[in-house]
Amino acid sequence: MSFQFSSRIIILIAVMMFLTSCMEVEHHVYGNKNDIKIRFEILANHSMVQMSDNQTGGDVMGDAADQFRAAGKGIIVKESSREKAGEIYDVVSGTFSTNSKNNDFSAYAPLFEKDKIIIPTPFDNSEWNDDNSYLFASSTYSVFVVKSLFPKASAAYTLRHNGKIHEVDLKIKGDSYIIEFPILWWLNGNVDAVILAK
Repeated sequence: MSFQFSSRIIILIAVMMFLTSCMEVEHHVYGNKNDIKIRFEILANHSMVQMSDNQTGGDVMGDAADQFRAAGKGIIVKESSREKAGEIYDVVSGTFSTNSKNNDFSAYAPLFEKDKIIIPTPFDNSEWNDDNSYLFASSTYSVFVVKSLFPKASAAYTLRHNGKIHEVDLKIKGDSYIIEFPILWWLNGNVDAVILAK
């Protein structure tokens, strides 16, 4: 069974949230060229999660973790918390190797070319409804790439399915590049990959 990031995970949390900018997605790319690891993290404001769980009697982050586990063998799922910008966030993460023998995660494997690296951001938005867009007006999708995978990057772009690219800011923090863009670009199908270029 192949894994593709599903809109079910996003919608599951979105329908429980009442404020914008209370949810983020982080996409981490690390390891080495022979064994590239991917970690997806969903961050949701702890106060909003508690409010949601209290009102619905559910466990929204636990349900999100179960959605990750449904991908099958080869994915490691963890639940934790983190402080960010003075707020506490609940975090659900799913980590896997792009060359896992237990599952097909190859859709997430970066493509290395002479002067660039292309990092796919597959998303199954078949269940996505634009009516939910307002919930993500201030939310961000962030891609973190360890610099050792592509040491001389000087620019970053988002890539659409039609081949068009859009330049975005390239940030560096510690040993990682950071590429950020509005999560709605991704949810609406306007980002199929991120490119780091020399």
